[in-house]
Amino acid sequence: MKKILFSVLTIALSQIALAQITITASDMPVSGDTLRYSNAVTLGSTFSVADSGASKVWDFSALTPLTQSVDTYKTAFAVNPTYAITIAPTAYGYKVSDSFPGLGGLIPISIKNLYTFFSKKTTPARYVAEGFAAIIGGIPTPVTYSNEDEWYYFPLSYGRVDSSTYALSFALPTLGGIDQTGYRKTKVDGWGTITTPYFKTPVNCIRVRSEVNGVDSVDITISKFGLPRRTVEYKYLVNGEHYPAVWITASIIGSTETITSIRFRDSVRVNTATIPSTGNSFFKVKTYPNPVVNNVLNIEVPNNWKDFEIHIFDVLGKNIYQSKNEHQINLSELSSGKYLLQLTKGNEIGYSLIEK
Repeated sequence: MKKILFSVLTIALSQIALAQITITASDMPVSGDTLRYSNAVTLGSTFSVADSGASKVWDFSALTPLTQSVDTYKTAFAVNPTYAITIAPTAYGYKVSDSFPGLGGLIPISIKNLYTFFSKKTTPARYVAEGFAAIIGGIPTPVTYSNEDEWYYFPLSYGRVDSSTYALSFALPTLGGIDQTGYRKTKVDGWGTITTPYFKTPVNCIRVRSEVNGVDSVDITISKFGLPRRTVEYKYLVNGEHYPAVWITASIIGSTETITSIRFRDSVRVNTATIPSTGNSFFKVKTYPNPVVNNVLNIEVPNNWKDFEIHIFDVLGKNIYQSKNEHQINLSELSSGKYLLQLTKGNEIGYSLIEK
């Protein structure tokens, strides 16, 4: 009889340990949060983002921290009172980057202290990116989304699927502007337990997959280019935590997903440097002949790049050419006009304006 009772108790405890959870607005960041995370080494990772479904056991304990970053959430008013007037008094957010590199020098104006501001809204309950702000050309410039970007609809539970569109536009003095449009599809595609270097004991979580398909249109006076952007994020969310236990970002080319960053909720590590979160690294690509190419275009590629991709976009944002690992490409079949060349390796992205 005791053995039977012990077995029943063991089964009950295991069911409690591995249980479906629901994420609500109370699990999102709040103003005043200081959320530390580690940026992990992506090379040599043995896990698969295809590992979804019910009753999963996700083990990320072998992640190797490389650097650390901290997201500090402040109200729009605390950052700059003018931001609160334009965006919303209750909006709050964090600094995305100290500076925007201007597509590798193609935008010759300073863009500094970039913030994204969020709000928690009701009817329906959701967590949205509501505004953007930066110091552009020395002037504080707040902008609201003309169509807010809904990151999550609540409650988040296994099997939920949502989709929404977004739109944002801001001006660049003496130049033109940047427009962002697209849509986000979010699905809770898994639940189970997760272990990380921070969560050493397994905790219950859900996994949220968000795929973003968008176009960033950059108007630099002489031409306006549309740059397609397709990424997917995998967030493993835990109750009571205002930051994902693990957050994986991947770029999508065709049907191939390439992981560009892995971060995880963490505490201070003595031997790990803390750096600002800057996202992608941009630079200007040197191409010749320049400014006009007739047939053959030469591309100067960083010496340490052995595996990279080349894309060329027309002014409508259509990807009209793509190849891999070439230092010289033949453009004889292209029509006369202006184009944007993009060189990509992981989260390092280079740009060059070319004309034929």
